Amino acid sequence: MLEFHLRLFCERLKRVLAGEEGALTLPDSTNLTPLFQNLLTESEIIATTLVGNYEADMARLLFQLIREEFDESEIYLAFLQESDEDVKRSDILEIVKDINDFVHESEEAIDTFFINIMQQQNSEEESESSTNMALLVGLHTKIIDIRNRMQQLPPGDNDFVITEQRDKLIHLLIEGKPRLDINEFESGREELFDLLIEGHPRLAVVAILDSSGFDKTAFAADTYNNNHVKFYFDCLAWVRVSVLYDFGKILDDIIKSVMPTARVRVIIGEDYQLKKSILRDYLTNKKYFIVLDDVFDNSEIWSDLEELLPDDENGSRVLITVTDPDLLASLEMENGEKIRRDSVLFGGPLIRLKHEAWQFFILHYGSMPLENYFQGEAIPTVWRQIFSVMELPFHLKVCFIYLCVFPPSIEISTEQLYQLWVAEGFIPYNGEETAEHYLKELIHRGFIQVSKRRARGTIKSCYVPSIVYYTSVFVVAEKTGFVWMPYMEEESLANVKRCFIFKDLIEFFSLEHSDMYLQSFLNHSPKRYHLALIDCENFCEKLKHLRVLNLGSAVLDQFPPGLENLYLLKYLKLNIPSLKCLPSMLCLLHLQTLEMPSSYIDHSPEDIWMMQKLMHLNFGSITLPAPPKNYSSSLKNLIFISALIPSSCTPDILGRLPSVQTLRISGDLSYYQSGVSKSLCELHKLECLKLVNESKPSRMVLSEYQFPPSLIQLSLSNTELMEDPMPILENLPRLRVLKLKQNSYLGRKLACVGLSSFPELKVLHLKSMYWLDEWTMGAGAMPKLESLIVNPCAYLRKLPEELWCIKSLRKLNLHWPQTELRQTLRTFKDMEWQYCQSRWPQGKFKLALTSRPKKMVKPAKENGAVQMEKKKKLATTFEICIYYFNYHFLAIKGRTP
Repeated sequence: MLEFHLRLFCERLKRVLAGEEGALTLPDSTNLTPLFQNLLTESEIIATTLVGNYEADMARLLFQLIREEFDESEIYLAFLQESDEDVKRSDILEIVKDINDFVHESEEAIDTFFINIMQQQNSEEESESSTNMALLVGLHTKIIDIRNRMQQLPPGDNDFVITEQRDKLIHLLIEGKPRLDINEFESGREELFDLLIEGHPRLAVVAILDSSGFDKTAFAADTYNNNHVKFYFDCLAWVRVSVLYDFGKILDDIIKSVMPTARVRVIIGEDYQLKKSILRDYLTNKKYFIVLDDVFDNSEIWSDLEELLPDDENGSRVLITVTDPDLLASLEMENGEKIRRDSVLFGGPLIRLKHEAWQFFILHYGSMPLENYFQGEAIPTVWRQIFSVMELPFHLKVCFIYLCVFPPSIEISTEQLYQLWVAEGFIPYNGEETAEHYLKELIHRGFIQVSKRRARGTIKSCYVPSIVYYTSVFVVAEKTGFVWMPYMEEESLANVKRCFIFKDLIEFFSLEHSDMYLQSFLNHSPKRYHLALIDCENFCEKLKHLRVLNLGSAVLDQFPPGLENLYLLKYLKLNIPSLKCLPSMLCLLHLQTLEMPSSYIDHSPEDIWMMQKLMHLNFGSITLPAPPKNYSSSLKNLIFISALIPSSCTPDILGRLPSVQTLRISGDLSYYQSGVSKSLCELHKLECLKLVNESKPSRMVLSEYQFPPSLIQLSLSNTELMEDPMPILENLPRLRVLKLKQNSYLGRKLACVGLSSFPELKVLHLKSMYWLDEWTMGAGAMPKLESLIVNPCAYLRKLPEELWCIKSLRKLNLHWPQTELRQTLRTFKDMEWQYCQSRWPQGKFKLALTSRPKKMVKPAKENGAVQMEKKKKLATTFEICIYYFNYHFLAIKGRTP
């Protein structure tokens, strides 16, 4: 891992020679191509030598650097002990440092070369190729010197094999330790389930502590998603904590999970104390179940929870998955004693602790008793994770370590992650399919967890668990100099390429950046700092080598001056709500991603058609101009646009976007009906289409639309269709997700009667179809349907009988159905109703129906494992959820049919 700077540099040189770096190819007149080729050849020789001959030595050196983080370990790790041979090889570390310095200097020289060329093109100054050539000749001399020094090194240590050392650690971890008995495990699990559902009505808190061999998050998720749990509690919340404890964020996440969306928007920006008071009042008299996942060592959480959570003795529960056992050190046993090393045995049972506010329990699973944690014997688990990172192939290793630029346990948008990987040069240009494959591989290996999936099944967001982040990302990234982190000394900024901010953006802007060679800057601070233009101008002037710039939520009044001189920029995200006209200077030729979701652009320059590298265009709305006359090129790499103004949806414009896969069109669809409806067929690779109408009244006629057969997902909003959309859409051969959202259809009837209606449809959302009273389906329609949501269905008398013949259907949500429809559902055989007394805003109640056994308690003699297997099956049974008002829904709207 110590040599990854050099390997990334080699990949960049290959892109330079292939003409894929920036927007330029090497000018033939300068005769620089041979110099770049020679530089690449020598760099690859050194990289191959390092990886081939000294990989084990560098791995040991890296482990020795990392060990400084775990000095408290009493575990004897022989391979980390210094020897005479290790001292002799300390010169390897010095050479690696010189190599990284060389790469740093080379990157800066190449960037300067490209910047000079682009400046000369803009200003028509004379070429400075002789100066550029002298720089490259000097670099070539330096790398030859490094190669000669490497040839003087002693042979590498071939006895150190990473896999063998990992296996030794695994043996050390389990040697002499009792194994977890599966019967005890199932018994303890049953005990936890009984506590949640049938325990004492007082508020109970259970801390789940794991060790090697047990996934506490998966265990908690299985409990959280159980149908009994879902329907027993009035409101549920799953909150991911993290290494960086922030109860304000925890508070916001609970509010977003349990409170109605409309109310969340009102209070989420309020004062911390006020939000805490509002949430406590909201949870009062409600039976709640809250899971706090991945809690690290911060004992403040107990007092914070005590202030927040009311105990109305109605069976509310809190489940906490503990990553660091030191979190429990301040607690006492029920008899008043401190937790002893032998207090909590692996495999259960639940251990009761003393706490003034709640019932408090610990449940511990895994292959290591709690006493071993307090002896420091969990350290080999940490090392094993680090070994796992070191064993990754280089392309996965660098993609994984890059996750350190995100706050721990934050939900990472996969769309953003793919774009950043490409912009950083970790993945071939325009390689998002490759990026998705890399992510799935990292998930499969257990480094990353899936957080959310899109309706069509693709991964929408992911996260890195805290312990993995701390041991395998944070520590390794720091020791290898991959990134500058907020707590590091300012002096270290001079040699860093990547920087991210979690909290104080203004403080970073106040630093001196004149000697920095920074390629990436990402702001993750949640605060909406207002940036002065002069600060932005100074920032852009000093950091002219940037490839990635994400200012996050920081607010700008106008386009920042100096940004047009960031010639190497590939990824740009800005927050300029007042911007209406896209300046020509922003059309940087090499830009791949342009994100300005708070800007609504009425006018764009023709120069936007020159952005041949552009892949993602994300605005609140944007108008694309007609291509210039006699201009035959296209935005051939553009795959994502949101949100395009309908006036820009002409055959001439959409025909120049041959690769677009995701498109959101928002605006007056009625007025531009003709152009939009006849132009969509130009997008032969279009998979996801969202149409949002913003005109009143709407005269949109869906039958005039010519949708491309490649369409997989379609969403309509505020289209106010008068004709039944189903006969028009049912023949789309690849459609898997159909969302007819807010005011999309105003008719009374839906009919899917074709012999092969919706052959691939899996998800169907029917929302705000207030007057829908009849729905018919033909035999064989929607044969692959899995999820159906109808919200509301106040006038719908019955559901199509054909629905119950669809074997794949697993989820049905009905909002505010009339009595006749509810009575129909009650007649299902082997179904049992359960009423959850949760009073929602506006008098709303929740009613749920699920196929399950009549009794929840197990027979006295039944084996716990058998009983739990029955309960596990509940998560996969057919589920119907019904939500209704305690007074007529449409009366609230003040509308009549």
